Amino acid sequence: MRMTILLLAAACVVEAARADVQKIQATLPGNEDFEAPEALQDMQEGVIWLDLRMTPQLEPSIERLDGTYADEGCNGHGPVDNVKSVGIRTGSNHLILDVRPGPQDQYGANLVSCDYAPTYSTDFEPGHVTRVTGCYFAHATSIPTAVWWILNPLPADACHYGD
Repeated sequence: MRMTILLLAAACVVEAARADVQKIQATLPGNEDFEAPEALQDMQEGVIWLDLRMTPQLEPSIERLDGTYADEGCNGHGPVDNVKSVGIRTGSNHLILDVRPGPQDQYGANLVSCDYAPTYSTDFEPGHVTRVTGCYFAHATSIPTAVWWILNPLPADACHYGD
């Protein structure tokens, strides 16, 4: 009986810890013109699991580790390597988002990728969305007329990834 109670208590602690991780899942642009998706508007400071897709209309700015910037758009499909930060246009002038994925050897759950999306294909490109996923600590800083979110990398276990 005592073992059953201990197992139930441990399960409750794990579920409570998981509840502390915000799940932010959105596609940019959102449904409303000049507005960030609701998931981003409702974001609070703390640990988040991010799954964000950006259509070619809101292509992010990708800074590489060497300080150079990636060409606009994806050059092929798959992971984008050597990313220092991703500047994301949210569709709103009042919400700015910078994501810092961190080194892959330390933050393996964090990924920037160009995913195949035939919906956005053109005569020149087979179609893609840029995707940013992973575990981050969200910090908000206030600037005139806007909130600037800076997402710093956390290891996957901080988001209970793989539990």
